[in-house]
Amino acid sequence: MQAGERDAAVRTIARDGDPDRYASALFASGACRERLFALYAFNVELARIGEQVSKPQLGEIRLQWWRDALDRACAGETTGQPVADALGRAVRECDLSRRSLADLIDARRFDVSVRIMPDTAALDDYLAKTAGALFKLACEIGMAGGRAAEPRALEQAVRTAGIAYGLTGLMRALSVHVRRGRVDIPEDGLLRHGTSPAQLMAGEGGDGLTELLADLRETARGALKSATQHLAELPPAAQTAFLPLALVDPYLSALQKVDPLRQVADINPLTRFWRLATWRFGSSA
Repeated sequence: MQAGERDAAVRTIARDGDPDRYASALFASGACRERLFALYAFNVELARIGEQVSKPQLGEIRLQWWRDALDRACAGETTGQPVADALGRAVRECDLSRRSLADLIDARRFDVSVRIMPDTAALDDYLAKTAGALFKLACEIGMAGGRAAEPRALEQAVRTAGIAYGLTGLMRALSVHVRRGRVDIPEDGLLRHGTSPAQLMAGEGGDGLTELLADLRETARGALKSATQHLAELPPAAQTAFLPLALVDPYLSALQKVDPLRQVADINPLTRFWRLATWRFGSSA
């Protein structure tokens, strides 16, 4: 596959599988943009595994394939898989964190093997290794060759952004995941509110789910506020990696208006681009 064909294939995977992050990457510079497409397409490929396999063992095999393919691509070998090859090039050019990439793969074991989020601690770990890791890697792409960010400010921005964006995404996907036998809402929280994963999968959320989701929306809003405050301490090249946060607030508003077990909260595509084009770093509104 020629480089142009590879890049086009990667862009298509990112656009179709993750339109929000894809749209945010359109605001990056040329070289940075293509690297972000590769990163987001990689995440799409990993997320699809849990949706495509019927047995945990098959999912584990696919995750291991991606570990091996990424190792080869990072070493400069051509794998023939366009996403792996594009991401391998980005890793070499930007010295991306191999630990964060490994976390992205390892976290998806929940999708294929666990499927019921046991508690808040497990949820926080999942968000850190998925949405949080993506923000960290996107920062590394943006800052490649430029001024480094203050480590503590970057760490806090990544952590809170991962909670805000990742938690909002999981709440939006609740109806889809529940139909597939997967519950991303912490089981201990459900039980405290008088419901359970089994009831959700039976389509019976009730007041308990409503109350818990309200609490989780407030958690996401608090994390968004914290993240935007930390962004003010980062160089502009790092701030651009957090542009997807512009969509958290409208999605949280949309979540309040849908049946969480039967509908996916969405926003108008024009609203998406307007938010991305006009969002100011340091403002959660």
